[in-house]
Amino acid sequence: MMKRAMTVVAVLMAIAIAGAQELGPNLVVNGDFEGEGGWRTSAQRRIVEVPDAPGGTHVLVMECVEPDYYFAIAGPDVPIEPRTLYRISVKIRREQGGGYLRIGGGYLDAEGNGLTRGSWSLGTYPISLQTGEGRGAWHRYEGSFIASRSDAAGLAFRIILKNGVDTIYVDDVEVRRVERPEAPSLALPDEIIWPGHPSAMGMRIESVREAEGLVTVVTTGARLQLKRDGSLLICRQRIPADRELVRFTFDPPLGELTDLSIGRSDEDMCVLMGDDCAVSINPDGLIALGTNRRIEITATSAIAPEHYRMMSDNLLAIDELGGFCMYPEQRLEYETEPSLFTQLPEDPSEPGWTATLVAEPRKRVALGVFPPRPFPWRQSFEDRIAHSNRYPADETLRWMAEHCNILVLHQNIYTGGLSSGPYIIEDDDEYLRVIATAHDAGMQVLPYFNPGAYTDKDLQSQLALLRAHKERYGTDSFYFDGLGRGNEWMWSYEYIRTIRDMVGDAAIYTHCTLNPPINAPSVYCPFIDTYSDFLLRGEGQAIQGVDDLYLRYVVGTFNISNSIATLKGDKMAGTTERQRIQAMFGLHGRARWGYPGYNEDRDHLFTTWYFPTLDRMAAEWRAQRGE
Repeated sequence: MMKRAMTVVAVLMAIAIAGAQELGPNLVVNGDFEGEGGWRTSAQRRIVEVPDAPGGTHVLVMECVEPDYYFAIAGPDVPIEPRTLYRISVKIRREQGGGYLRIGGGYLDAEGNGLTRGSWSLGTYPISLQTGEGRGAWHRYEGSFIASRSDAAGLAFRIILKNGVDTIYVDDVEVRRVERPEAPSLALPDEIIWPGHPSAMGMRIESVREAEGLVTVVTTGARLQLKRDGSLLICRQRIPADRELVRFTFDPPLGELTDLSIGRSDEDMCVLMGDDCAVSINPDGLIALGTNRRIEITATSAIAPEHYRMMSDNLLAIDELGGFCMYPEQRLEYETEPSLFTQLPEDPSEPGWTATLVAEPRKRVALGVFPPRPFPWRQSFEDRIAHSNRYPADETLRWMAEHCNILVLHQNIYTGGLSSGPYIIEDDDEYLRVIATAHDAGMQVLPYFNPGAYTDKDLQSQLALLRAHKERYGTDSFYFDGLGRGNEWMWSYEYIRTIRDMVGDAAIYTHCTLNPPINAPSVYCPFIDTYSDFLLRGEGQAIQGVDDLYLRYVVGTFNISNSIATLKGDKMAGTTERQRIQAMFGLHGRARWGYPGYNEDRDHLFTTWYFPTLDRMAAEWRAQRGE
């Protein structure tokens, strides 16, 4: 069964739509700079009269005379509605063209407080100008955004110059609402079928049977029973123990379910077709429901979660042994009614609590149960990561290989060294030397890539770029500095499944402090995470010591995705690096050796304590197994 290409990226689609749709009034106060108010001016940020103003006589001028990490002007607060498309338009003329110019702002709630994602502020900057862009003459730039957070009520408008010297003239600043087309019906079952083979990671559909009015699907990690009339789904987990997790009831029922999995490759997916809806059961823990009619989904929990999060109509519930999630698609590129939770538990601290989601037509819903696979104990002892940058000397590579078998190369291997690209190798000969020496020393090579920051957000274009890089240079896999940003869970899900097929058994290492489905720290998708061998979390997040539940249920992965957890922990209060690593050992996590050769104390900690400790733990594990 063929799956049509999924390249729906809300902001990119929004830009295309914006050019053809009706626009609302300009919401920016004094956006033409001919009136009063709206902008917080200063000596270096002022409204002036110029002869070549594009409209009227006055413009805003920003004069940055010394490079600064952020040189910004604060504009007016712009009222916005959540899940609504807006277009930003601005005219710019730059003189020197130094640094990177970003135009957008931070999201505000109804009281005017800045929204956050964990310890980071939440914002959008849909217009981004590179060094030199916009220099010499007036140019018009446009970008579009949608605030997916349901509590977004305003945009604190900002224009920011980063790391450069420039004189910037600004005029005709607009933020306008854009009318979107109505969402088309889903093509079912194709739009709940994804490429890739979870069975390659040991996650399989083990059996599909029908008896006594039930369709029972057994996967590596779960036992799922669907009533044939589509009224009830009972979810049990099988790892680390057999127990019921949650029951989902559907009102109205999905309809008499027809098994479409016969003749498919069977171990990777089971597909059931209902009445104007369809379900795909994936052995990574995802149960994907696509519906072209309104359905109420009520979850009755059999667990009392220690990590319960409800954010922007996305629900995640986890205890020490596993958990489940409910993540509705909103299809923000279209005008649709949002899928909303109409009932939530007042107190989820005891089993039996319920939550009801109204899934609107022409959308998908992720119902996830986890963990989907056993924890990879052997790999957790044997695969060890060193992070480096640029092109390490051969002797340095061989020294790293005495302790590690995975080499991560960060973005300074590329021209300009920017997370947003372009991903053009700065020195081909040096890069090929590093790869050859690392391979000769027994190391996998994982170059840097940032799917969310890269200027080309098209899924298929990114995959083609990575495939070409791997074929040209002979690298093994990739280090991802995040996945999709601002995209719904389907983008990252298709991406990581395809990458897993691309790299085979090689290690995938993903930094995911911010996560699908809503680019937030504490709500995430275990059915996506599980395709990465190693996960890195905790950058810029306030962690209150080794007992912080964030450490266990967000950084930690044990009985959740069962990938191998690593910790950034740059804002973990009151701890040394050794204490942070020791805490990760307690969570069955591991550490990454950051930039060997740059910090003597860290090198000493890893070579004389961390690696010997890991060796001892590995020997004890093997002894317990009788090896």
